Amino acid sequence: MREYHIRMEALHIAPGEGDALGSFGSMFVHGMQHIQGGTDHQLFLLTLLLVAPLMASGHRWAGAARVKDAVHRIAGMTLAFTVGHSVTLALGTLGVPVPSGPVEALIAVSILVAAAHAIAPIFPGRETFVAGFFGLIHGLAFSNTLREFDLSGLNLGLSLLAFNLGIEAMQLAVVGLVLPPLILIARAGRYTVLRLVSASVSAIAAVGWLLARLGLPNTVGDVADRFGLVSLPALVVLLWIAALLSFSFARDQDETVAVRRVE
Repeated sequence: MREYHIRMEALHIAPGEGDALGSFGSMFVHGMQHIQGGTDHQLFLLTLLLVAPLMASGHRWAGAARVKDAVHRIAGMTLAFTVGHSVTLALGTLGVPVPSGPVEALIAVSILVAAAHAIAPIFPGRETFVAGFFGLIHGLAFSNTLREFDLSGLNLGLSLLAFNLGIEAMQLAVVGLVLPPLILIARAGRYTVLRLVSASVSAIAAVGWLLARLGLPNTVGDVADRFGLVSLPALVVLLWIAALLSFSFARDQDETVAVRRVE
């Protein structure tokens, strides 16, 4: 089972104690850190983002979609994922029994499904519904973390709101940092290798996690957990470098073609 690398005691929130408003900021930060340190949640979101700039044609990804369509698609997926995990986060935190083992295994399955879809479209045009469904699963995992504080009353309500807002803030930050370079690379015609390699890495990590959560420890899951602490910043930097290089190369090609036509 995945271990969280965030020290809960640093938040200074004890059951039924402390200033309710003062704990709001701490729980907001904790929600952000939960996504930052939760490699599997990151990977699911990033793998979903892989198909946002693309158009599906039959059983293959045919090319770059319009920027407007890409933004609309990711907005729908993000909103659906938010609604899904918000519902189950609230239910789980308020006392609905949550079996952590099956939930963690299903999170790995969600990444595997998203990776398969990124390799070849298996539910084109239905990404929003899939994101919403798996959002329900991820929300149950979020609730397991929040329930460990054993909060009640006003503290519980404010902490639930702050934790959820922190999750959303981090997710929007990830989307804002990752989607633009993905769109640039897709429109430059250099997206296939990136998509296939990224989806394959996601699938391998998901299989490793799934096996570990079914009681079969393996090095793949362990490596994926450790890599998650540094993967997001490194990925953002690499994507922007790749986007700038792809855009520059595509522009040079266009200029070369234009010169040849004039000649």
